[in-house]
Amino acid sequence: MLRWLNPINSLAGRIFVWFWLVLLLTVVLTLLISRSLTDPTDIRRLPTSLNRQLQSQLAPLARSVNRASLMQQLARDNRSRWLVVNNDNQQLLNPQELPARLDPHWLTELAQLNRPRLLRHQNIYVAGPFVIEVAGQQLALYQLRQRPPQPWWSLRALSEPLLVLLLLAVSAGASLILAVSISRPLKELLQQNLSFASGKLHSRVSRLATRRDELGQLGRSFNTMAERISDLLQNQQRLLRDISHELRSPLTRAQLALGLAEQQQNLQQLPRLKQELERIDAMLDELLTFSRLDAGQYQLDICPCDLTAMLRELIALNQVEADNKQQRLQLNAPDHLWLNADGRLLSRALENILRNAIKYGPQHSVIRLSLQHQPEQIILQICDEGPGLPEAELTAIFEPFYRVSDSRTSQTGGTGLGLAIVAKIIHQHNGTVDAFNLHPGLGLRVQLPLMTTSGTTTESTSPI
Repeated sequence: MLRWLNPINSLAGRIFVWFWLVLLLTVVLTLLISRSLTDPTDIRRLPTSLNRQLQSQLAPLARSVNRASLMQQLARDNRSRWLVVNNDNQQLLNPQELPARLDPHWLTELAQLNRPRLLRHQNIYVAGPFVIEVAGQQLALYQLRQRPPQPWWSLRALSEPLLVLLLLAVSAGASLILAVSISRPLKELLQQNLSFASGKLHSRVSRLATRRDELGQLGRSFNTMAERISDLLQNQQRLLRDISHELRSPLTRAQLALGLAEQQQNLQQLPRLKQELERIDAMLDELLTFSRLDAGQYQLDICPCDLTAMLRELIALNQVEADNKQQRLQLNAPDHLWLNADGRLLSRALENILRNAIKYGPQHSVIRLSLQHQPEQIILQICDEGPGLPEAELTAIFEPFYRVSDSRTSQTGGTGLGLAIVAKIIHQHNGTVDAFNLHPGLGLRVQLPLMTTSGTTTESTSPI
């Protein structure tokens, strides 16, 4: 319980205490400096209008018979207060009228002036001296005036203790608002984070993401992270469904082939059985390759590779599949183009791109492979004449477990890892890969940094 009462245990409490102490110190220093630099008492010229008014009030007082009658007359006057001083010995004749906050020595200061002045001391005004003669004795009169009352909302109307308390209350309120404005969004982020961690993948921060400061950036980054994790988990679940279906189909066919072989007592089903087992092996190899690339466990075996020769070999390996669809593979590349790379991985990535182009290219079409040598990089483009893709999916096809089509037929089925493996391999070679539409057709562009090259750059076009 005591832990929660300690404000230092929470971010809002620390911010509140820190800013409140800073404001408190500022207020105290301001009061101390103002007291040391300002003098609350000053003497100024008596305004002419006020001088005339006081002279008219002094006329009946100057006709007093003696000092006692003067004092009685002043006591009966409820509209104004006067101090009477004997000019001979500077003795105050009515000390009961002297305010407690006014030092009598200020009257002596005024008496030494050659004309009446106005003395201001805090909320008290003293006008004088006005010298009159009563029964042969010179008396100096000083009129006391109070400063007009200030409105209730004026700070001048407050005493110093109340003013300090008001300043402390305002500073504490401002500090509390600041602390809550910072800690409340973080509390929302914490709650949504715990909710997301508990399995509620739809959890997002709403109010925090609308802010335009660093906290808003934090909230938007959380939402982006949550979206990507949610998509990844959904894609993985879809992958499990797809893989289970893809594995079940060849296994079912393999079991059927084995059953037929047992019934017919011959080996005619063995080629089919071998084909289905090879399909399962290829799928498992694809999954294992991507998992290793994604975990960064694949060590590159860098050596000089001739990309032109690599492309010619890939074309030769996939020519049969292209011939089945009466497609023509056309290569436009230098005679030789060398690059330091992992030849086995890079060949696998380029073959995935080429097989995709053959797969989705229509019959009687041309698949173009273009290899360009530039001063700092090599650009490879493989383009088909297929239907292309929606613009929103040109980037998504390189994400793991993504499939453009949800069907699982032999024509469009797959695990959705082919182009994801391509992206991982190209990224490990410090390159980039992107897709673009050709209208009609889809092109994939691979850019690899050029490290060491040799051989000629004479271009040749060879339809194969």
